[in-house]
Amino acid sequence: MRILIAYASAGIGHRKAAEAIYKSFKVGFPSNEVYIVDSLDYSNIIFRWGYPRTYLFLINYLSLIWGFLYYLTDFKYLDSIFSWPRRAFHRLNGIGFEKFLLGLNPEAVICTHFFPSEVTAELKKDKRFGGRLITVVTDFRLHSFWVSREPDFFVVASDETKKDLLDRGIREERVKVLGIPVDPVFSETKLKEALLKRLDLRENFFNILLVSGGFGVGPIKELVLGFDRLKDRIGSELQLIVICGRNKRLFNELTLLQKRLRIENKIYPFVDNMDEFMQVSDIMITKSGGITISEALSKSLPMIIIRPILGQETRNSAILLQYGVALKANWVFGACRIVKSLIESSERLYGMRARSKVFAHPDAAMEIAKFILQPKGWVPT
Repeated sequence: MRILIAYASAGIGHRKAAEAIYKSFKVGFPSNEVYIVDSLDYSNIIFRWGYPRTYLFLINYLSLIWGFLYYLTDFKYLDSIFSWPRRAFHRLNGIGFEKFLLGLNPEAVICTHFFPSEVTAELKKDKRFGGRLITVVTDFRLHSFWVSREPDFFVVASDETKKDLLDRGIREERVKVLGIPVDPVFSETKLKEALLKRLDLRENFFNILLVSGGFGVGPIKELVLGFDRLKDRIGSELQLIVICGRNKRLFNELTLLQKRLRIENKIYPFVDNMDEFMQVSDIMITKSGGITISEALSKSLPMIIIRPILGQETRNSAILLQYGVALKANWVFGACRIVKSLIESSERLYGMRARSKVFAHPDAAMEIAKFILQPKGWVPT
């Protein structure tokens, strides 16, 4: 079977979800012809350059405007007005991706971002592409940008996401609750003691993992300084594990600070073994991007959500709080206070881990691959 997996590099998460599905096909079903592409690589240079940078600029410097636009464009009655120009804009900038897709002529297209999904959906609508289209939603709640009538299936994270689609008029048999795909390595369990030694981390410490996402967004420096100042009030056996992502400036600033810090700490740039750092951690403090929290759930790692991006991340955060797998802190002092309370109440921490196991979908990527290859799982378009 010839399969195309398409994403758009507007955030690391969409790419990681696509790579997780691709890896599952290669490991579990190697006889298939599977391709993975960044759909932005087939757009014009202005769109390709500006698309991710505009998003990062808005969430970093104009977060209130981003939040306003997010909720405004998601309003059901306004979506009918916004959807036509948006689809026309995407199609205009997706001409190169259209040509690539039609030339490859796959039997199935799996999209982990709404841009390639919309371009493919328009081809199906015009009857220029007759293959199957599967849209994989990478957040725990839905935005109208993900919705069109042409996808054969939507793969979603939770029953809440499914309900969002049903409310938008999508038939129930087209929605599959399989989870957000993460790398299969997150379903593996490794010996903690061996990992601590290999990662050069202190044993018998309460490990706090600070994650800033792929682009290094969030109050990471403030958290490091806050925990250092409040170290004695929280407890002496604390160890910070800080992952700076691709934010070189943040990594350099924290590296320079290391000698002044009293708290035990390790500072890392972008890493490709996040599963191991999650395995050895007792709590993770992060924003609430769909992929990061899905990875943490797969490792049964309790979370403290701090300063989620208005829009998709605040909605993700609400779901995590609803299921009791995360707590929310408004700022640094609140995060420190929560950590102190969890250290003093191990039962509460254990309960969060137990609930994570119920809510997680660690094998989502493999389940998606199996579903695509199982003809009896399909329904007529």
